[in-house]
Amino acid sequence: MYEGTNPASGNSGMERRQFPRIDIATNVSYAVVIPAYDIGTSKDISQGGLCLEMKRKVALGTILRLEFDLPGDKPEHIEALGRVMWQRPKAEDTFSTGIKFLT
Repeated sequence: MYEGTNPASGNSGMERRQFPRIDIATNVSYAVVIPAYDIGTSKDISQGGLCLEMKRKVALGTILRLEFDLPGDKPEHIEALGRVMWQRPKAEDTFSTGIKFLT
C-alpha cells in the first residue's frame, strides 16, 4: 500500500488500491449489459480497473462491457467486463465512474 487520497472513499489517509494508477486519456466504448455502446473517456487506469468520465448516471454494481485501445508504439486493443463501484458528478453533464475489471 502507499499513501494518498482514494477518490472512491472520498477521504485521505492510507491508499487502499491494490494496483498503482497511470494517468491515461483514451476513448472507451462501453455498454450496460451489452444493449448499445456509448463513448466515455478514461481518466486513469490500472491492472484492476479504470476511472471513466461518462455522460450518464448508472447504478452501482452495473456490469459494463468495455472496449478501448491502450496507446503506444504498438497499441493494444482491450475488451473487458467491469463493475461500477462508485460514481459522482464531475461537471454539469459528466460523471466520474470507478470501474473494477472483472475479466
